Amino acid sequence: MIKVALLDPHPVVHKGFKSFFRKTEHIKVVGTFSEAKGLFYFLENNKIDALILEMELDGDSVVQVIKWVKSKFPKTVIIIYTSLPQSIYGVSLLKAGANGYLSKQVSRKIMLEAIDKVVGNGYHITSNFANKITNNVDLSKLRNAYETLSLREAEVLKLLIEGKRNIEISACLKINQKTVNTYKTRLMRKLEVENPVDLFQQARNFDLI
Repeated sequence: MIKVALLDPHPVVHKGFKSFFRKTEHIKVVGTFSEAKGLFYFLENNKIDALILEMELDGDSVVQVIKWVKSKFPKTVIIIYTSLPQSIYGVSLLKAGANGYLSKQVSRKIMLEAIDKVVGNGYHITSNFANKITNNVDLSKLRNAYETLSLREAEVLKLLIEGKRNIEISACLKINQKTVNTYKTRLMRKLEVENPVDLFQQARNFDLI
């Protein structure tokens, strides 16, 4: 029996997620959580095989959640389950310790295959928005400029795209505002734009917002 848990801030997703596995004998949903602290408390007393994790969390950093789970429970696999595009965030989160990346548009069949592959074989898998899965992600061959971003750069970019100001990014990521400016400068250099407006426009062009 594969035991899975979900961390997602939207209660409506919890209901749909449970329905995915209602008729699946070998996979059991043992918990759904809206906040990381609830998940952490649960994991201190309960074992799971797989964590399904939304990238957009309320007040929590997805990277920190991944690192905490992997440090405490290294055998627990993590699959990112989000509507955000893989092209910018997928590789960074795999490098952080996630074992897969799935679009919320995937079918029940794809979800089941993903969990079986990751739990059974430990492969890094990914799903693009055409609902295709591969079990070989070569992290040494980054496909484009977005995939060269560090974990923190990807987090800062995500918050910038959301319209967050420096002070808000600083508070969210628990870094000082000078450090935020440093990351913004690196982002503009790596993505070859000259100012935050161009950065925002490029994000629109790549359907990141």
